[in-house]
Amino acid sequence: MSATKVADAGPAILGSKLRRRKKSDRRMLEAAISLIGRHGTVGASLAQIGIDAGYSRSLPVQRFGTKQSLLETVIDAMQARFERQVERRTAGKRGCAALVERIRAQMEAVRDMPESAIALYHLIVDSTGAVPELRPRIAELHAAYWDNLRSYLVEAREIGELRSDVDIEQSVRAVSGAISGICIQALVNGDTTRLGDDAEFIAELFVGRVAKRPGAAADMPSPSAAAATESA
Repeated sequence: MSATKVADAGPAILGSKLRRRKKSDRRMLEAAISLIGRHGTVGASLAQIGIDAGYSRSLPVQRFGTKQSLLETVIDAMQARFERQVERRTAGKRGCAALVERIRAQMEAVRDMPESAIALYHLIVDSTGAVPELRPRIAELHAAYWDNLRSYLVEAREIGELRSDVDIEQSVRAVSGAISGICIQALVNGDTTRLGDDAEFIAELFVGRVAKRPGAAADMPSPSAAAATESA
């Protein structure tokens, strides 16, 4: 092969390698989530992650270095995926309407991907005991989660939707706790199918409590109603 042909093939070869690397990284992260969901962080070894992903025992070490680095990458991937989903779901919505959609997005994500949710809760709990090195990263995750909820309430106040006596920080704690509590209960019971309905209930209950107009959440169409309207 001539030098010119080798040079021309270079970008294609590099692109192919990059695609294979991304695929192997994705499969290892998926294997890690599955193992953590079933056995907790302590029971998810780097070697087993490599094997379950269909690669060698040593590839996770070569790619991520340490188990902590891999676990933090798992958290990064989960957070990025959820933030993309929230951004898509809340597009074009503001204030209370955006908050309602945010509640739906989180609880429906747990409903549809219970294994990932269980893995995340393992990571959160283990950061307080078995894997304290994860605590700073989990603290960042919680801060981002609360900041997101807070932003909708602040916006709701700015556009005149909230009652004057609403404590935004207390409201963030309350809605966050309600979402987490009901989701964990569903996961423990082994049945997440009702989380979509539960999301509607929490949204209506909460927004009805903080909004100036009683029943404000009820005025916002449910996903099924919105879909029916669009198809009509």
